[in-house]
Order: sequence, then C-alpha cells, then structure tokens
Amino acid sequence: MILFGRKDKHIGTKELPNEVCIECGKKGGVVSLFQIFFHVALIPIIPISRKIASQCYSCRAVKVEKQFSEHQKEVSILLKKEFKTPWWTLIGASVIFILLLFKLILKWV
Repeated sequence: MILFGRKDKHIGTKELPNEVCIECGKKGGVVSLFQIFFHVALIPIIPISRKIASQCYSCRAVKVEKQFSEHQKEVSILLKKEFKTPWWTLIGASVIFILLLFKLILKWV
C-alpha cells in the first residue's frame, strides 16, 4: 500500500477536429489538462502543478506542451483559464491547518 506520492487527475478536455497529426498525417485529436497533486494515504494535501498534453485520435501519439502547434497553444491557454485548480486538492492542507490551529488554541487555554 502506497501511503504518499504524486497523483495526476484529469480536469478538462477540448477537442480539435481539424488538427493534423505530425506522426500519422490524419485529422482529429484532443488537448487535455491534468492537475498534479501530492497525497498522503490518498488524501490530497497540496496541488503541485497543472500539465497540458495532446493526443491524436488515430495513432494515439501524445505531445507535451513544448511540442504543440500554434493552434494547440491557443487552446491550452483557454483550457488553463477555463479550468481552475479544484478545491478538493486542498482538503488535506486545510485539515492539517485546522488541527494545528486547534492544538495551538488548546495550548494557550
């Protein structure tokens, strides 16, 4: 059983039906946004970063943000603006903060 680690969660996708794949030359694909967060015992503690990737429908080739075409870069910027960091990735940090605050209050009383 893994008690801590890094996890990726898919948070948004935009289809690109007219994008031509550089690997196979066929049209169609998606650009997806992923939230990466650190977890302890599967409880998300803190969001680390967000990553963008694209995938071709035909050959399933995956490209990272550095390899994007201009159209894919524009779509990735729109995705980043549309989908914010989910609130649930801060649950663990909030619980830890509340427990520490509670402990400090009890110590002073």
